[in-house]
Amino acid sequence: MKKVLMLGPVPPPYGGIAAVMDTILHSSLTKDYSFDIFEREGIFPPGYSWFIGKNVFRLKRFLRFFKELCEKHYDFIHLQSVFNGSFSGTIIFMLIARLTQTKILLHLHGTDWDTWYTRASKWKQFRNRTALRIPSQILVLYKVWQTNINSLIPNAEVHVLGNWIEMREAPDSTEVQQAKRDLGISKEIFTVITVGFVGWRKGSYDILDAVPVVAQACDSVRFIFVGGEEYSGEIGPFNERVQNENLGKWVLFTGEVPREKVPGYLACADVFLLPSHREGMPISIIEAMRGGVPIISTLVGAIPEMIENGTSGILINPGAPDEIAEAVLSLKRDDSLRRRLAEGSRRAFEEKYEISKGIHELASVYRSMCSE
Repeated sequence: MKKVLMLGPVPPPYGGIAAVMDTILHSSLTKDYSFDIFEREGIFPPGYSWFIGKNVFRLKRFLRFFKELCEKHYDFIHLQSVFNGSFSGTIIFMLIARLTQTKILLHLHGTDWDTWYTRASKWKQFRNRTALRIPSQILVLYKVWQTNINSLIPNAEVHVLGNWIEMREAPDSTEVQQAKRDLGISKEIFTVITVGFVGWRKGSYDILDAVPVVAQACDSVRFIFVGGEEYSGEIGPFNERVQNENLGKWVLFTGEVPREKVPGYLACADVFLLPSHREGMPISIIEAMRGGVPIISTLVGAIPEMIENGTSGILINPGAPDEIAEAVLSLKRDDSLRRRLAEGSRRAFEEKYEISKGIHELASVYRSMCSE
């Protein structure tokens, strides 16, 4: 059996990359591959939150990683990474792997090529370009990144591998009723649910801007935010706005919840809303598709590839509260449109994002890694 070391965040928190890792680690790949996990999380433990402490913690983590590779002799590492500031750490992990002659599969969950490369400084462009030559193969979420990486490094082996999740039975009536009690939803309420981090990137404040417009037109609409903050300090201003603008009647913030509760919450939803400013390929949208929920989201990242406007959802511009309000109210008023988008949403999941399709593609990449 081949040995693979998986690097990335381990739930909680239940972000998209952690969900991808969890799916892989519980997939049919475990029949042919033995997985170990090296946790890579941006949250520092108590005692390491100050500047020097953070760097001491990072150094200890890199040394543990070096020791792990020296002792275990993995066939390759599967390194999950995003494009933001943590990419510097990704480079160090890759250099350590090269030092120990361990092959690297770099899995980039990039969201914004312009920020990562086009508008970056000359130094960062050089650094990122050079770093992309280190791994044996690279996985990206959508075509734009594959095209752009190959324009920089023509011989780079880059594969497009979208996110996916497992098929599961719809929540039973008991689970749905419990979710409704948890959320305080009665049958006359029109429920709009957002699942994911709360903050600027996910468009949370744009939703708050849209709430008064929607509430004025329809008092029975409720906006439910399921998830914790992405960056420290984002929840405070969010809660202050809800309180100061008297939005509490129409807005509920659950905070971080166990991932297994999300399907039950989505089963209560009339609409799934994710008006992000910056995204890759959101797992939460795929979960909404699996639940057959009509989707409203933005024209960013891979979302336009995921959602066919007018068939499986409604696409709007980022930073446009008026468009959020208009889309929510159009679905509230038009039952036939809502049913049609719900059917299209579920169909898109079955055709593109059910786990067996993704695992089949990933298995091919794994075999290629082991044959090099």
